[in-house]
Amino acid sequence: GDTGAVAIGSGLGKLEQLQQITMKFNDTQVGDPGAVAIGSGLGKLEQLQQITMNFNGTKVGGEGAVSIGSGVGNLKQLQKVQMYFHGTAVGDAGAAAIGSGLGKLKQLQQIEMNFANTNVGDTGAVAIGSSLEKLEQLQQITMNFYNSPVGDAGAVAIGSGLGKLEQLQQ
Repeated sequence: GDTGAVAIGSGLGKLEQLQQITMKFNDTQVGDPGAVAIGSGLGKLEQLQQITMNFNGTKVGGEGAVSIGSGVGNLKQLQKVQMYFHGTAVGDAGAAAIGSGLGKLKQLQQIEMNFANTNVGDTGAVAIGSSLEKLEQLQQITMNFYNSPVGDAGAVAIGSGLGKLEQLQQ
């Protein structure tokens, strides 16, 4: 639950030389307090190059996703990111913050994001789309918005952002 995630977040901030991490919280009771602590801890890992975070089926909402997005935005060495929020309530604000954080990562080469069965709609998808076009090193991207309320405006923004990535291979 949140108590354990808060402890993990606190410990993360002390691992200054960490280059790769995988965290799987899927189908647990972790919510916003735990995700906020994890986001705060992540933001201190300046050497991190690869991260996998799985929050599928948790209680993480917008507040937690905003913190994760903010923390990830500090990771200037990050090259590969995998974030899974299937079945959560991250919402547009959370997706927008994650998009904003990712948009600051000029070295990012690979993204995999899952917002299936969430409440992420056009506002969140538009924010992600506008951040994508800033990722000049991005080579691979996978996004999943299955059964989420993303409409034409969100899809157009993502398509526009992707269309500006000349180096994209997949």
